[in-house]
Amino acid sequence: MKKKGIILLVVVYLSFIALGLPDALLGSAWNLIRTDLNVSLGTLGLMTVTIYIMSILSTLNAPRLLRLIQTKKITFISIFFTGSALVLMSQVTSFYQMLFFALPLGVGAGAIDVSLNHYLAKNYQAKHMNFLHSFYGIGVTLGPSIMAVTLKNDAWRIGYIVVGLILVGISLCVLFSFKLWHQEHSVDQKEEHTHIPLKEILKVKGSKVSIIIFLLYVHVESLSGVWIASYFFIIKEVSYSIAALFTTIYFLSLTLGRLLSAYLSQRIKPKRLVVVGSIFILVGGSLLLINPFSGLWSYVFVTALIGFGCAPIYPNMMFLNNDYFKRNQISRIMSLQMAIGYMGFGLLTPLAGLMFEKISISLYPWLLTMMGLCLLIMVIQYFKNEVITDL
Repeated sequence: MKKKGIILLVVVYLSFIALGLPDALLGSAWNLIRTDLNVSLGTLGLMTVTIYIMSILSTLNAPRLLRLIQTKKITFISIFFTGSALVLMSQVTSFYQMLFFALPLGVGAGAIDVSLNHYLAKNYQAKHMNFLHSFYGIGVTLGPSIMAVTLKNDAWRIGYIVVGLILVGISLCVLFSFKLWHQEHSVDQKEEHTHIPLKEILKVKGSKVSIIIFLLYVHVESLSGVWIASYFFIIKEVSYSIAALFTTIYFLSLTLGRLLSAYLSQRIKPKRLVVVGSIFILVGGSLLLINPFSGLWSYVFVTALIGFGCAPIYPNMMFLNNDYFKRNQISRIMSLQMAIGYMGFGLLTPLAGLMFEKISISLYPWLLTMMGLCLLIMVIQYFKNEVITDL
């Protein structure tokens, strides 16, 4: 690969770090934020719903946007406004102010996700797609890591400022790299991002099952990313900083797993990686449920196992769109996969939070195990004609 191509890949990977950085901030710091702003545990669900409604709207409209604006410009604008919003959120004095500044977080995330996934799927190999999502994992690991440091001084606001400024810096890297991006001609953009009615695209073989897989997977990922810190804080009675560290462990294992998946994707079929990952999630949830071990290190192991299980699913499912769908269908399919997937985070996970508040967060392992089982069943259904022979 030429030097310019390598530099561009670095910039694209940095952009996915920017996508991941804000995602786990709220969950890792919520135990302190809710005290500071004087709101309940379940109010986190309202924040999540708001962010991800905006993400869904942005994602669904991304193909229309890509017909008009090149990927590089969408990426720059989205990251810049996301970083600015985080800095502003650090200055709030009430929950509803925080809710207002959270709106651009969802819009930016949806636009970056669709545009860069489509760009990588079109221009690069499967290993690059796995590496791309590895860098999302780096971002989503760094976020709570930075927050964990600031939480030692009960300073969640400083965590938001630091992450916001990092995002602004990454947006400037994207701006300065504009000349390196593949040229996207208006004619090609209109052909590749043709608007296909919802009824028509859902008739395409495999589209419905793939969308359900994304819904279940994103819900499983968000259950761990958002609620695992609160579970260990409330049920296992660890400190604020140790609870936040479990979020870091989860996302670190997710990141390392995706780096490993990028390496293995050159030797193992993406379908197999998706199936094995689903099995790991189910095993990890079951171990957390039955609790056969005792001690902090056993919880670290289970948390890491869940993270490794989540690692290969999203990027490999995204790349497999090239094999399952036509060129002019891919961006529309991707937008639906991501939009419905966001509902796993923005609807199912907040509902889980409501259940935890009204009943008990001790139900967390039960829900994680049940969702892991459903995910495995749907993955096998999606690959039913190939899975038996491939494995």
